Amino acid sequence: YFAKKNGNMTHPGELLITGDLRMADIIHINQRLLLVIERFGISLGFGDKTINEVCAKYQLNPSFVLLVLNVFNDHTYSVNGLLSEEYVPGLIDYMKNGHRYFLQDKLPYISELIDRFIERTDNPDSRLLHAFFMEYMNEVIEHMNLEDQTVFPYIQTLFSKLKGQEVSEELLSYRIDDFIDNHSNIEEKLDDLKQLLIQHFPPTKDRFYRNQILFELFDLEYDLNDHNGLEERILTPLVRTLEKEVTGNGQN
Repeated sequence: YFAKKNGNMTHPGELLITGDLRMADIIHINQRLLLVIERFGISLGFGDKTINEVCAKYQLNPSFVLLVLNVFNDHTYSVNGLLSEEYVPGLIDYMKNGHRYFLQDKLPYISELIDRFIERTDNPDSRLLHAFFMEYMNEVIEHMNLEDQTVFPYIQTLFSKLKGQEVSEELLSYRIDDFIDNHSNIEEKLDDLKQLLIQHFPPTKDRFYRNQILFELFDLEYDLNDHNGLEERILTPLVRTLEKEVTGNGQN
């Protein structure tokens, strides 16, 4: 897999991930794919198994897994002609697992780092930093709760009706464009938080936790952007297709 491209070693984004690649190898190519693998419910310790073999073990659709891996690995990767309505249940599960990671692991960990930073600095403004982060975290929680409690049940209802199952017509009153129109701009507040620590917060004796907080905020921003990109490039087009087929009211 370490194929050379124009005489140079292959880098993330230059490699088309295929099912015959070893699962372990793609993590070495792009360590951020570790989060993607985890959200599929795949545990480390898969030895030399290929992606196809790991998918078979976990009863995952390999085409869907490869689609998500390539979208995350290469932001220019085209999904045209690759989207299937059959991906909808797996996509919802994947997105929910992503939400659990953000809400139960990532955000609480950053909050803990901020608390440690406050304990090690005598600057009273440090508590404002915590308040600012909590405000941001509450916005993320609200946004993801909307998806978990309203958007995902709506999508699952569309899919179930397409398969001929009886569903509650009340759940079909929603539209994916309602969600898009009210999509919270949480990215701006996260950027404000980073700039506060980089440019405006006074120098402190404790540099370690200040830097660790920044590292985690940059990492969070990158991961959220990828998560939102999955919504825009895969989830929304699929749902609009379902709306057209099920209700005839989908919008272009």
